[in-house]
Amino acid sequence: MSDASHRLPQFVIAGAPKAGTTALHAALATHPALYLPPVKEPKYYLTDGRPPPRGGQRGPGDAHSAQEWIWRREEYLALFDGAPAGAVRGESTPFYLYDRAAQARLAADVPAVKVVVVVRDPVDRAYSSWAHLRADGLEPEADFGAAVALEE
Repeated sequence: MSDASHRLPQFVIAGAPKAGTTALHAALATHPALYLPPVKEPKYYLTDGRPPPRGGQRGPGDAHSAQEWIWRREEYLALFDGAPAGAVRGESTPFYLYDRAAQARLAADVPAVKVVVVVRDPVDRAYSSWAHLRADGLEPEADFGAAVALEE
């Protein structure tokens, strides 16, 4: 075990966006035997120790998401400094579900990590995502069917 092992998460929550990761994170954060940092999606293992790419936004919610990246190791470890002695440490970054390089970095850094995966019916998830983006003014299409229709 490295000197930092007492500051690393023992579990992570991964999953599809709009599948309930935020609700699960919030519920688990109230448990006295668990510690989840206030930054819900640090995305640390997505970065490989480098700043996140700029201008690589692919969707309407990406601009907000880009503001949450923690890519410096000491900043990531500091997220867990508030964990009480003996608390089980965790973090939530849904995108770990999709990124195989992040999965490999996480497994190499925390070999015994537990991964909780949250998924949801894909149609319900897509509708929830559309409704959220629409409410935030980030989705211009007012009709869900038109918003998800594939271009020919």
